[in-house]
Amino acid sequence: MKKININNNLFLLLCGQLISQIGDKFYSLALAYWVLQTTHSPSLMGIVLFFSMAPAIMTGFFSGGIIDFFNRKTLMVNTDIIRGLVVSAVAVSYYAGALNMLIIIAAQVILSICSAFFDPTVQAIIPQIVEKDELSKANAKSQFIGGIALVAGPLLGGICAVWLGYGFIFSFNALSFFIAALLATLLVIKPLTRAEHLKKRIRENIFDGYKYIFKNRSIILIVSVIAILHFFVGSVQVIMPVFAVTLKGNGAQNLGYIESFYGTGVILTGFLLSLTSINNKEKEFMYGGICFIGLVYALFGILSNLGIRDVFPYFLIFFSMSSAVVVISTCYRAILQKNVEYAMAGRVFGIIGSVGNFTYPVAMLIFGVLLDWFKYGQLLMFCGIITITLGLVLFMLNRQSTGVSV
Repeated sequence: MKKININNNLFLLLCGQLISQIGDKFYSLALAYWVLQTTHSPSLMGIVLFFSMAPAIMTGFFSGGIIDFFNRKTLMVNTDIIRGLVVSAVAVSYYAGALNMLIIIAAQVILSICSAFFDPTVQAIIPQIVEKDELSKANAKSQFIGGIALVAGPLLGGICAVWLGYGFIFSFNALSFFIAALLATLLVIKPLTRAEHLKKRIRENIFDGYKYIFKNRSIILIVSVIAILHFFVGSVQVIMPVFAVTLKGNGAQNLGYIESFYGTGVILTGFLLSLTSINNKEKEFMYGGICFIGLVYALFGILSNLGIRDVFPYFLIFFSMSSAVVVISTCYRAILQKNVEYAMAGRVFGIIGSVGNFTYPVAMLIFGVLLDWFKYGQLLMFCGIITITLGLVLFMLNRQSTGVSV
């Protein structure tokens, strides 16, 4: 059998991501419309959304200990198969006329838990199949794939929902998971030496992950970066619909334009970073990206306060915002993948992922309340100033940090 090289491994991994992520976007859109059309209850839609996020957040705080205990490739294949079976059950229930909220919520819980294992596993596998000096490009390619799914998924999913129906979309998503699982089986990954870790129980592995993070000040700084990034991205997600309604024209159409602007930034920036080497410059780009996104927020607030109500002048704002997010995400992943021990990677990425996933809905809750008291332009300017300040402080702390050099 011909040995698959590192580039082919990454290609297989990215293909699996693209297929399953587009399937996910199809599924999320179809599920939202199905719930609203069937129940006519936005609150039930909120419950479904809660169960799609909360289990992953809670599970992520200890999933890393399990990821690092078992074979990562096997774990990735199995989680894709489980997700495929779960969505298949949803599709069968739909065709049988038996689909109900209980089935939907149960499916969301299982899918959410699986993502808490799958996502950190992917991040832990990348440094095993990519050379250190290519990690930034590899992560940029992953961001590029995510951007394509972000833009194409809802667009194609909406068309398929109208012309082919919910059953087709549910079936397509199930198939996408099975295809991703098949591609994952073709990965050739050098096994890790786990003699020391296999002697420990999973509970000890979990505790070791927290000890590893807390004893490295530099990793704590990275955790702070991720928390800040997700918090302020979450704040914008709340502000976007309110902002879109205040612009000239139709609010829903304006929101579509805004999301297109944002998605374009993700795709183009991910593509450019995949072609450009920023190896050994990730730290500067990451902290610079935080300060830059703060400037974008402040500019957004200024334009809003000036009363500019045409949607297209905001193209550069949302394009720049998503570009900064991609740069920061690409850099912090590469930094961690370069410096965190392979055997600890699952735990580190699992915990860090849950921190980000936790701060995101917290921001949505906080800013949802603040919008009742303040104008969104004022909140944006405040966020911009705080983000710039935090970026500069974290950069200075990083220069003084010890431990893992990140």
